[in-house]
Amino acid sequence: MSSEIPIVDFSPFNICENFDETKPEMHKLAQEIYDAFTSVGFTYIKNHGIPESEISKLFHVAEKFFKQPNKEKQRFERQTVTSTFHGWLAAGRELVDPSKPFDFKEAYDITEPYNNSLSWPDRDCSDFKETVERFFQSSEQLTHRILDLVCVGLKINDRRLFRKCHKKMGTPENKTTLRLLYYPVVKNLREGQLRLGEHTDYGTITLLFQDQVGGLEVLSKKKEFTPARPIEGTILVNIGDLLQRWTNDKLVSTCHRVVVPKEELFHLKPRQSVAFFVRPDNGVMIECLDGSNHYPPITALEYTKQRFNATYDLKN
Repeated sequence: MSSEIPIVDFSPFNICENFDETKPEMHKLAQEIYDAFTSVGFTYIKNHGIPESEISKLFHVAEKFFKQPNKEKQRFERQTVTSTFHGWLAAGRELVDPSKPFDFKEAYDITEPYNNSLSWPDRDCSDFKETVERFFQSSEQLTHRILDLVCVGLKINDRRLFRKCHKKMGTPENKTTLRLLYYPVVKNLREGQLRLGEHTDYGTITLLFQDQVGGLEVLSKKKEFTPARPIEGTILVNIGDLLQRWTNDKLVSTCHRVVVPKEELFHLKPRQSVAFFVRPDNGVMIECLDGSNHYPPITALEYTKQRFNATYDLKN
């Protein structure tokens, strides 16, 4: 599958460069992004502008947190899906594929990185909040650049439409989530259990940062799951269900999952990844851009709540 997922060079438009949509390379880049999102639904991006040192630092502080005893992590447990969407989720709290056992992973969700009233890991993780804040800001900048290009690719007159609909990220008025993920060493999986079951993402787009363990698989056009292997120096970006709905199925939200790698080298290793799940501001009304009303209008917040209610084991 990696061969089917294009690699787009973001050099002309990374977070370190100024935007000038009159440049020919901007339209070429927009077309490459558009082609990927209308066919595969995924693209690798290289030269995106987020320093490798910043990515490594986030993986390091996340690993320190996840390796702590459960008793310590429970101090920061996320209690509900209707409040701030902030905190730790133990393995077995989520089910994205109802036909399979619960997913074999832990997570720490951050939607309000600047909120000092929330509880933040501190024991052996004194730089946790500071590192998260910096990474959230970088991911937000890159997100706006990608969404601008999507507008160009879709030939939307207002080239800042999606940017305007995502201007409150990091506040209570938007549920964009930076998710730190940790997949423990696999010893005894139940029959049919995966590290992460088959699913599509809920929101607008997702930025995915992977370690080198691998295991991500994407459903190809032939309806076969094939590996989307980590490629050094790149991140993966994929379309979510809400943007597919918004564009009346013009952009493709593709099913994917995380399995235990077959390679002996990685089979008994934990896996880490970081996902930046982008969602519009809570009050944004999602209506088909072509005016077709193929999907009934719904606010971003209501759609997010509906999808989360189907995912979480609310009894725990």
